[in-house]
Amino acid sequence: MKRNCLTVAFIVLQVLSLSSAALAGKLIPANDPNLQYFGRWDKTDSLHPRYSWPGIYLVAEFSGTSIGIRLADGTNYFNVYIDGKLHSVFHGTNPAETDYVLADSLPEARHTLLFSRRNITFEKPYTFCGLIVDAGAVLFPPPAKPPRKIEFIGASFVAGESNEATEVGLLKWEDRFPVTNIDKGFAPLIARHFNAQYTTTCRSGAGMYCDWRGDTNESIPRFFDRTLMEANEPKWDFKQWVPDVVVIDLGFNDYDGLKDKEGNIFEEKSAAFRTAYHHFLETLRSAYPGTRIVVLAPFPEWIRSNLKRIIDDEKLSGNYDINYAQYDNVPGGYVAHGHPTVETHKKMASQIIESMDTFNLFHETSGK
Repeated sequence: MKRNCLTVAFIVLQVLSLSSAALAGKLIPANDPNLQYFGRWDKTDSLHPRYSWPGIYLVAEFSGTSIGIRLADGTNYFNVYIDGKLHSVFHGTNPAETDYVLADSLPEARHTLLFSRRNITFEKPYTFCGLIVDAGAVLFPPPAKPPRKIEFIGASFVAGESNEATEVGLLKWEDRFPVTNIDKGFAPLIARHFNAQYTTTCRSGAGMYCDWRGDTNESIPRFFDRTLMEANEPKWDFKQWVPDVVVIDLGFNDYDGLKDKEGNIFEEKSAAFRTAYHHFLETLRSAYPGTRIVVLAPFPEWIRSNLKRIIDDEKLSGNYDINYAQYDNVPGGYVAHGHPTVETHKKMASQIIESMDTFNLFHETSGK
């Protein structure tokens, strides 16, 4: 744990130096029309939008020499990009509403902020309360969002969990937060390749039918209609953001959870997995009529054979909106009890993109 602890210590010291800097200027409220939100946000209170799914991000263009943020979040880690370059990793120090400096001493010019949540947690929702700019500064109308949209549905691989870790063995849950960087995971890499907005509807440990322990209450379909991952209400309004493509990466945790003590999976349980998958495909088509679906198959043969059977059955039923892609095992390419490294995520993304490039997935529309 030594190297990870050093990483955490560096980030905390960096945050303390930022948050202790003098905060001057004005608050841009969270409902300012020039703020761009990506991912699932609960905007029931437009001045205090809440978030809990991983991979949410914000974009704003501002004038002046500094940018700050008001958050109620002492848990999560964020990438702060200024003008397209990584400026720092931010970690709040207080669960209550607190003002922080994200960047200062910038040239007097027009700047772009991208504020991206790095990690996943299972705690209560967190709150964004606005940005802080120089006294005479403003937010500008942002550029149009990318016209393409991709939703990635899955578990820890989609979340990029522990991809910056150095240990091969199991990490404690909280120790995974600072060494998770979803921006270097295969999902955002694929989205950037296709110049697409994205959302990551993913939950570590979950599967299509059950989680890695065999618990059917922890399957992705049970969480899919939620605005906030840990709250049954409010429900997500699927009409407000309709993806062109949905990429599903589920099966690994089912593979673990369905095994008996000898490591076998009997046909009855395999059939339950396939049935759950078919039902979820129906849910997707109801939520997103006309959206294309890409089914990703990890390397275990049980997963690949069952997913190929699912797709064959779908096409026999007349559903030709579905495509199959896979990613292979990378020997030595895993850390933190089996999670892909940053380099492995790059290889996964490259292999998946190679398949997706052949599917003719996108019908160009204006971004929203």
